[in-house]
Amino acid sequence: METSSPTARPLGYVVLYESEGGKTDTAYSPFATKQIVLEDLAHGTVPHGLSRDMATALPGLWYCLHLPSTLSDFVDMPAWLLQAAQYLKIDHQILLIPIDLLHTPQAARFLHGLHRTLVLCPDDLVDQARRLSAELHFALPTAAFSLLSDESLESHWQAIHRHYLPDVSVLSGNPALTRRTDLAPVTLPQARLARQMRWPLLPVTGRDNVNLVSTAMHRQSVLATLARLEREGHTPESVEPLFDGVRRQEAGRLRLPVTLAAPGVAPAYSRTAYSSELRAYMEAEEHSNEIDTWSVEMATRPNAAVERSAIQFVTAHHAIASSGLGLVLPTVPPKAFVELAELEKHFVQGEKPAAVRRLLTRLNEATQSVWTMDAVETIKRASYLTVFSNFPLGLLTLPGDTAPLSARVPIAYRPLTPLTRTLQKELTTPSSLNLDGKIRVLIAECIPTSDPVGRLSRQGWKAASGFEAPTRHLLSIEQVETLTIDALREAVAKHKPHFLILSAHGAFRDNVAGLVIGDEVCLQLGFDTPPPVVMLSACHVAPRGAGAIAVTDLLLREGVVAVLGTQIPVRVDRNAMIMVRFIANIAEELERPGKHATLLDLWHHVQTLNAVHDILGANKSLYIWGMSEGSSGISNAMDFMARRSVGRLRCAHIYEDTEEVLAEMADEQGVGDKVRNWFKRPGYVPESLFYLMAGRPDRIHFATVENQVNRHVPQA
Repeated sequence: METSSPTARPLGYVVLYESEGGKTDTAYSPFATKQIVLEDLAHGTVPHGLSRDMATALPGLWYCLHLPSTLSDFVDMPAWLLQAAQYLKIDHQILLIPIDLLHTPQAARFLHGLHRTLVLCPDDLVDQARRLSAELHFALPTAAFSLLSDESLESHWQAIHRHYLPDVSVLSGNPALTRRTDLAPVTLPQARLARQMRWPLLPVTGRDNVNLVSTAMHRQSVLATLARLEREGHTPESVEPLFDGVRRQEAGRLRLPVTLAAPGVAPAYSRTAYSSELRAYMEAEEHSNEIDTWSVEMATRPNAAVERSAIQFVTAHHAIASSGLGLVLPTVPPKAFVELAELEKHFVQGEKPAAVRRLLTRLNEATQSVWTMDAVETIKRASYLTVFSNFPLGLLTLPGDTAPLSARVPIAYRPLTPLTRTLQKELTTPSSLNLDGKIRVLIAECIPTSDPVGRLSRQGWKAASGFEAPTRHLLSIEQVETLTIDALREAVAKHKPHFLILSAHGAFRDNVAGLVIGDEVCLQLGFDTPPPVVMLSACHVAPRGAGAIAVTDLLLREGVVAVLGTQIPVRVDRNAMIMVRFIANIAEELERPGKHATLLDLWHHVQTLNAVHDILGANKSLYIWGMSEGSSGISNAMDFMARRSVGRLRCAHIYEDTEEVLAEMADEQGVGDKVRNWFKRPGYVPESLFYLMAGRPDRIHFATVENQVNRHVPQA
């Protein structure tokens, strides 16, 4: 498939707003390195921090989600290609920008390579917007918000079709504006599919998502069935007798990308960011409300409603792009952040497995309201999760599971606060990055050798060099001493790594979580060209309980695509080994491609399989037994990984299943009771699950996106 074809070329939309009374900093950037602190409600909303100026653009942003994202939306597509669209990540390309910056180089860079299609704006900007639109050669006349409607939407579809594809027959099915923005993350991703398949739009009735979700899942299973039958080369005449049986099979194994938003801020963050007067305006958060509807006046609504609309928008935008499904969960209760802060604080004083289990239980109890029926059923069908939230949902255990959610399914986190930056960041979408050439890994050692931790970390990195030799043509690993921030920047500029591993101490104090580079605490690393992936081999650089300003999040704002960080202090030897295993799996994927499509898939594989090391590394007795030779002539740990655990580990029960297999091995050696006792006393901590991957690791591919799509092509 040729994704650079005219029909695949994205359509470009611009939504304008006026910033701060018409005065805007010409150095405007969608990335910020400081938290937004509001002085009054005229400037922004609380508690998530959405600029009131930017909120005026919400009617236009929502309208754009109902327009075609590429010209391929007009073309009759086969079922296999509709299913493969999950790999393509076809975002609506929307430039959200103050009107006085539409002529800047930043805007030109965004619009480069797009079909300049339509400019939308509030009514008071329409005359100026029309002039700019004409100067920049947009295809359609500027649209004022007050004129947006079902009728204008149909007219815009027809006008785009006439302008770009006058000789292509129009697909049937008239688009319609959603009247329920709270349900749009479910309904809008299905609208593209409904138009292609000649299905009616999902009916919206009542206040409940459940019927919508089940209908959407059914339609996805029908699509998967048709795609499979196409791939197998069946003719239309031979499909009917096979359809029901194949659909039951596809429904049973259906997996699709899921986008979740879980609003809520840590009480400690609110106390830091907002005055007591502003905190008095913070309303009790509602999951949804009767006013959650599209309207040209949506930006004038109360504080909480405006924030909900923006959160629902980023969820829907992302879900549409991944051809999946989205949900906005109930607000995370303040008590959950308090319990999380206690859990993170516990590790500072040294881990105690029994206490960690107790604190995790309390965390689950504090978040029961998050798990709606539709959320649970949707997550069980997820191929991966993108989570817009300030709270690490991956630490929670889904009802019926025994391991936290991050073991069940790959999770990519996107910070939700400040909401202004979340909205901007979602709309500055990086294209998929293909790592199908030689990958450069740079290990930056920021801890002096005089520090015992620095000496241990350097010893750990020696193991990584063993993976380079057999794959030298595919993977290069460089290790450098970077004891100052300038040395780090110079090393990154020189080596231009795809993966930067930063070996440093973490510094978490005064509700700021940074990196210690030499003797300096750094929050902003200031790379001229940020590496696509940064792996922070450091303690508690991504705490969430107190809503800290964290280097993990700020790296995303600097332009890093994916960041791996830790929520808690971790032992240097364990941390080095999980990083080395990560590199080893990258080397294996490069040498024998096909097992892991994206960086997110590969990281989840490493994270879950590290459960056995969490258990065996918990105490000296278990470690000695794990490293001792078993009946197969190799260590028990190697026997477990290579043979005994194969096909027996369920991700949702990874620790329970790992214990069971290890106990069976111990029984055969006559030490089963001892080993089972060590599992409980002193016990172990699921440390691997306290790492989180933030950003867009699902967009980093180990092969070209075209290769992923081509796997769906029907047999000749």
